[in-house]
Amino acid sequence: MPIDAKQKDIWLREFHLNGFVVLRNFLPVEFVQQLRDELAPLLETEYAKANKDEFASGRATGRLALHLDQYASLLRGALADDRYQRNAIIEELVDATLGEGQWDRGWTLVEAAWKGASHMAWHSDQKPEDTPDVHGPHQTIRVTFNIPLLEFMWQTGAMEVIPGSHHLPRDYAGIDGISNIHSYLLQLTLGDAIFRDGNILHRGTPNLTDDVRPMLDQTYKKKSA
Repeated sequence: MPIDAKQKDIWLREFHLNGFVVLRNFLPVEFVQQLRDELAPLLETEYAKANKDEFASGRATGRLALHLDQYASLLRGALADDRYQRNAIIEELVDATLGEGQWDRGWTLVEAAWKGASHMAWHSDQKPEDTPDVHGPHQTIRVTFNIPLLEFMWQTGAMEVIPGSHHLPRDYAGIDGISNIHSYLLQLTLGDAIFRDGNILHRGTPNLTDDVRPMLDQTYKKKSA
């Protein structure tokens, strides 16, 4: 079923203004819990391996990003469900932002943060080599659908974003040395989701709890990028 026209207009205006949209109560909580339970053995195993080499192959101490394509296809459970990998509502928004028929599905992965993970550096997910003009006005060429599998709170390693920063050129480096950055910490409950521009400046925050904080990604990339 297509998105209600009024709701779609609001979401798209939020997306273009802020660089992200928070989709409240987007997925059934039971489904999100199934996703988390299905991932638990993989995360436990990969965390044990990463601890042995002090996260030398991870993103940083206490942080891992794991591709899920093969794992999901083997289990054929919640992780292979279209509500995650091919969500019809999300892909209608992808059509509206990247152009109908003008995109490909990209990464299907989980980003996880354990106790001890510190602040990440502010960064864009958009690769310079994919950007038509790294010095010029921003064009949306990559978007991401995120599903938090643990509530996003200040103590759980929630994602922090700088609203509107997606409009900056990809090679923008002016954030270095700025002490007053007015960012927004995403506070989300189970069932909430995020749809965001790949160029928005964001970072992971410290996880102060004993629970792993997993977040699923499904990315989309413009074919010309």
